[in-house]
Amino acid sequence: MTYTKIKELGRGGFGVVDEVEGVDGKRWARKTFAPPTIPGISEVDLRSRFEREVRYQGEISHPNVVAIHESDLRANPPWFVMELARGTLADQLRNDGTLGGNPRKALFDILNGLEAVHTKGFKHRDLNPKNILYFDGPPERYAISDFGLMALSVGQTTTLTATNAAGGTLNYQSPECAIDFRRATTQSDIYSFGAILHDIFGRGARVPHTELSVSGALGPVVEKCTKRNVHRRFKTVASLREELFRILSTEILQFGSQREEEVVNLLTSRDELTDDDWDRVFQQIDENNVHGLSNHAIFRSLKLDHLRALAESAPGLFVALGEGFANYAQSRAFDFDYCDVVADKAGVFYSLGELDLKALVTVAMLELGTSHNRWYVERKFIEMAGVGIESALANRIRVELEVQRVDFCSSVRHVEGSISANRRDLHPVLQALLSECPEEPA
Repeated sequence: MTYTKIKELGRGGFGVVDEVEGVDGKRWARKTFAPPTIPGISEVDLRSRFEREVRYQGEISHPNVVAIHESDLRANPPWFVMELARGTLADQLRNDGTLGGNPRKALFDILNGLEAVHTKGFKHRDLNPKNILYFDGPPERYAISDFGLMALSVGQTTTLTATNAAGGTLNYQSPECAIDFRRATTQSDIYSFGAILHDIFGRGARVPHTELSVSGALGPVVEKCTKRNVHRRFKTVASLREELFRILSTEILQFGSQREEEVVNLLTSRDELTDDDWDRVFQQIDENNVHGLSNHAIFRSLKLDHLRALAESAPGLFVALGEGFANYAQSRAFDFDYCDVVADKAGVFYSLGELDLKALVTVAMLELGTSHNRWYVERKFIEMAGVGIESALANRIRVELEVQRVDFCSSVRHVEGSISANRRDLHPVLQALLSECPEEPA
């Protein structure tokens, strides 16, 4: 496609970004290779890094990662075209450091995008507010961009990054990357996210590469994100998301009894539960079921580490808990951000459960994702029901869809429209089930 330059938007990394208009009349952002002069690095090396940015970013299809529309890496200079954003998170923070007192949308979108990056085996290595773009939609969203410093894994970097030239943004760079950029891990990105939390919730300037904190309940989260020792940080985006949601949630839990409140306090205050603790949890779940009361407060308070430990110590109880959780995930309306936390917990039941539990959880994610129009959950369903699963599981999912009388045809159409997935991403057994779908009305 031919593009006409409208105006320059900015310069950074290894290129200049212009707003352009395609022959279709749509506006885009075009990044053209325009390297700075960096002692010790040739233009050929810089061009290699620019091309790597395009290839890595193009590998990730996710609403919270900026999509590349078109590129020409053989042009002189090379360029690529991506979605046109309304602005950056940095712009918004300059105008209002608290994002209107409700930064949850931005933070959870960043985490979802970062998890998509990590799932592909990449690290971003330069996560900062300038590289987080804002799109006003609909729907509005934040998406991660500027992948020029990404790498596949430790040791797979070239001499481009070995020099540490232009190696990240100082105030967001982890301590290990300051020493040697090749030491970047997924926890290096988590450090950068902790620095963004400090931007929003902290006060005053900060010293780069140090452990950070903020006042209030969020202090321990920022501290754990930015621990100097990599192994003391959050291990995954999912565990960080879980804790961040717990702190930022404004929901006031309702309890059916004092005993239930005591059980919830037990779950929230302990990372490891004894057998006696678990007996109290299951007793309370059974009691609530007998009296027709919701177990929302209990399921909401269970932690990912609780579930993993139970799977190892008591597999039978783990399955029973998972069956209850799958039903819970389909039975009520949730806050959008909490849907992602529910999906993370469902992922533990799926990965560590047996065939029946995997099928129940998969159907629950389909129902939860489509009923709430939540991209993250819908992607979880696609993963759980994908072409790579065993045929036995696919058949068990098929049976569960029929038993629960799920409108699979309508649900999959919704997913395809919502996250640009394709039914060919599903296991052939489930594709065959879709072949029976009636024609859509004209």
